Amino acid sequence: MLCLLVALVAVVLVVRAHGPERAVLPAKDGGGGTPDAPSRADLRGDAAGALLERLASRLRHGTRRDVVALAAPGDVAARRELSTLRANVHRLGVTDLTFRYIDDQAREVGAARRRALGGDAWVGQVQMTWRIAGFDRRESHREVPMTFVRRGSDAGFVTARGGDQATPLWLLDRVFVDRSPRSLVVATRPGRLPRFSRLADQAVVDVRKVLPRWRGRLVVEVPPDQHGLTRVLGSKPDAYREIAAVTTTVDGSLTPGTPVHIFVNPRVFDPLGPRGSQIVMSHEATHVAVRAAFSTMPTWLLEGFADYVALAHVDLPVSVTASQILRRVRRHGAPPHLPGKREFDPQNQALGASYESAWLACRLLAEEYGEKKLIAFYRASDRADSTRGPFRSVLGTDAKSFTRAWRQDLRGLAG
Repeated sequence: MLCLLVALVAVVLVVRAHGPERAVLPAKDGGGGTPDAPSRADLRGDAAGALLERLASRLRHGTRRDVVALAAPGDVAARRELSTLRANVHRLGVTDLTFRYIDDQAREVGAARRRALGGDAWVGQVQMTWRIAGFDRRESHREVPMTFVRRGSDAGFVTARGGDQATPLWLLDRVFVDRSPRSLVVATRPGRLPRFSRLADQAVVDVRKVLPRWRGRLVVEVPPDQHGLTRVLGSKPDAYREIAAVTTTVDGSLTPGTPVHIFVNPRVFDPLGPRGSQIVMSHEATHVAVRAAFSTMPTWLLEGFADYVALAHVDLPVSVTASQILRRVRRHGAPPHLPGKREFDPQNQALGASYESAWLACRLLAEEYGEKKLIAFYRASDRADSTRGPFRSVLGTDAKSFTRAWRQDLRGLAG
C-alpha cells in the first residue's frame, strides 16, 4: 500500500477583491504577528478594481452625473471623457459590459503629470468585455490601458485613450450611429453616416443575391482617419496604408463566433466614387457572410470570391474591373501561379492586380462550372483549409490544370 504523507507547511487563501486574484499568506514570523503591509501594487489594484466595478455599473444604469463623478478630482478632461463614454454606450446599445483590473503596466505616468493629478498615478491593464445588442451575438474581449490616480484607498479615472494597444473606437472618441434592419454604422463624424449606411444596406442586398440563405447584418466602423484605424486595430502605422477597408474580429480573436465588423480606412475609402465604394463594401460584406475572418483557405480564393460576389451584378466591362492585371499581363505575361500571401501583402505595389487576378480566377470557375459549384468549392475549401481536395471532389480537376486554364484566360483577356 502506498502511503502519502501530507505536511501542512502554510495555508494560502486566494481571495478575490475588487481587483485581480491575489494570494494572502500568513505573517512571516508564524507566531501571529502583524502581516506585511500591502504593496503599492496591491493598493493600486484594490482601488482600481473598486472604481471599475462602479464604472461598469454606472455606464449601464447611472446618470451622467453618476459617471463623471468617477473622474480624478479636478480633472476636467477626465470628466469630459467619461461623459462621452456614457453617451457612446447608450448610442451603441453596449451591453454585457464589464471591466476587470489585470495589473500595472511597466510604463508609469510622468512626474509632472503625477504632480498635476495630486496623487499616485499609473497606467493599468484592464480586461474589457462588451457586446452591441442586436448585432453582436457574443461578447468581445480586449485588454486596454487605462490611467488612474489613487488618493488614499480610492482611485479616480484619468483616461482610457493612452498607449498604442488596440482599443475600441467607442472608447477612443465620440461616436455617432445609424441603424437599419440590415446594418449599424458607427462613425466619429456624423456627416459620414448617410453614405456608409447606404453602402452597407446595399452590400447586404448584393451578398444575398449570390448567397440567399445568409441573413446576417453588418456593423461598419469608420474611424476619423488612418491613424484612428491603426489605434482601433492595434496595427503598425502603415499596415493598411493601401487598404480601403478590412473585415476582422472586434477583439483580434480567431475563436469562431467572435463578433466580426468592417473597419474603414478613410484615407483610401473617401476618394472612391459611388461604384468603387460599393464594390469595396460588398466585398467586405461577403467576408462577413462567409466568416472569412476565421478561414485559413488559400488567399486567392478568399479574396477572389469576395470580389466575385461584389462584382456579380455590376455592369462594367472586364477591361475596367481588371485593368491592372491585364496591363501587367501585356507587359510581363501571365503570372506563373495563383496569387498567394506575398502577392496580397498590403505593401505590395501590385496589390490591386493581385485582387483582380484572384477575381478572374473565381469568375472563370463560375463560367466553367456554374455559380453553385463555385460556392460549393469555396465552402469545401473552407472546411478543408485547402483547395487540393475540393478541386478533385467538387470540380473534378486539379490545381495544376486550373492554373493553366486561368493563365490562358488572362492572356486571352489581355489580347
